[in-house]
Amino acid sequence: MENRIATLLRDGQAAARAGQKAKARRKFRTVLIFDPTNVTALLWMAWLSDDPRVSLAYVAHALACDPHDPRAHAALRWARRRVTSPPPPKPPSSPAAAAPASRRRRSHLVALIALGLLIILIGGALAWSLSADLPVLTALASTPIPTFTPPPTHTPTSPPTLTSTHTPTPANTPTPLPTSTPTLTPTLTPRPVLPTAPPLPSPATLSPLSVHGNVRWIDVDLTHQTLTAYEGQTVVRTTLVSTGLPRTPTPVGLYRIWIKLRYDDMSGPGYYLPNVPYVMYFYRSYSLHGTYWHSNFGHPMSHGCVNLPTSEAEWLFNWAEVGTLVNIHY
Repeated sequence: MENRIATLLRDGQAAARAGQKAKARRKFRTVLIFDPTNVTALLWMAWLSDDPRVSLAYVAHALACDPHDPRAHAALRWARRRVTSPPPPKPPSSPAAAAPASRRRRSHLVALIALGLLIILIGGALAWSLSADLPVLTALASTPIPTFTPPPTHTPTSPPTLTSTHTPTPANTPTPLPTSTPTLTPTLTPRPVLPTAPPLPSPATLSPLSVHGNVRWIDVDLTHQTLTAYEGQTVVRTTLVSTGLPRTPTPVGLYRIWIKLRYDDMSGPGYYLPNVPYVMYFYRSYSLHGTYWHSNFGHPMSHGCVNLPTSEAEWLFNWAEVGTLVNIHY
């Protein structure tokens, strides 16, 4: 498996450097199916993304997998600059593109001048005929005067607007992304385990009676497959959920939401789910999120995340803030 991942990473980097972005994305997504915490693949996916917010999400995921990786920290600075930078201005149309329109305008002008000359000639002929005798006038009147039909007017089409694909490259910082080395074969080494959450008050799990004030927190009951939103000891909202299956359980403990994404792509062994809505990560790649692929809530269904009905996930996404406590227990 390690050789397979190394080959995919090498092929993906080669495709990215050759400008084959679609092929590179396919290679790195395959890596993430086998190893969802592969920092190299996550950072390359961040660099290949056209949406600055998606790039930032990939970098944040990489930092969650390995918070000590200097490449991820450098990529985070680059991604933040990319989100806050204004879009590049569109380049003006080139003279070559405007040349056909100029030629069309000149041809229209020539046609108008010719029409004017013809009108003058016809007017002169009529004036001359009126000064002649009656037989000549009668003969002239019986002869149809040729008419001139101007050429059809061609409405000039606006020249195509040239757009450039702008791929920003981090400047003056060590970059983990494209380098000048011909090939890059990563060494897969065990990564340090990310702490589950910042230090939290005892006990290890919460109960409504142990919370004072109006602190907002979320309780996930794995036994009854329910999620309850609390403000202090008051229940605000409750809903059925689907948590992890026996082979892919939802982690038990006390955590905090560390990032919120309105949409995110999710992948793992045997699945790929694009545009998952209302995602709230609370530990590594485990999250609370909306669900569009099933409606069997109240029963374990997931690979470890907490699946909510999409309408409930939207409400929770707007209600909870980054740092909100998530209490998961049986």
